[in-house]
Amino acid sequence: MTYDQNTGDLIVTITHQIDDPKTHYVKQVTVKQGDTVLIDKSYTSQPDRSSFTYRYNLPQLKGSSGEIWVNAQCSQSGSRSGTLSMSENPAPGTTASASPAAPEPIKSPVGVFVALVAVGFVALRIMR
Repeated sequence: MTYDQNTGDLIVTITHQIDDPKTHYVKQVTVKQGDTVLIDKSYTSQPDRSSFTYRYNLPQLKGSSGEIWVNAQCSQSGSRSGTLSMSENPAPGTTASASPAAPEPIKSPVGVFVALVAVGFVALRIMR
């Protein structure tokens, strides 16, 4: 994520690798500042099979401080979020940017099953 102080655009780049962007896609993007929802946008496909960028015009963030939280939700399961720390009165022509947050825990029942099976194999190997 980055915020362009000149244009007032929050630029969100999402990496979501899929086979068919018409059936498996990022279906919801939510942007919040504190408890205030700034953007809550639904989608029915994604523009690319792996990585793409959305721009949200949020001029009210110019010169603001605090954290901007963005969450992208998959149409099939799971979500990813990240935060952007805004500082008051940044220098003109600057851009605030952030790294994505750490991945969320596995939410898929299949992923949990595979993880448990792997732990079981490791335990058996150690016991021998």
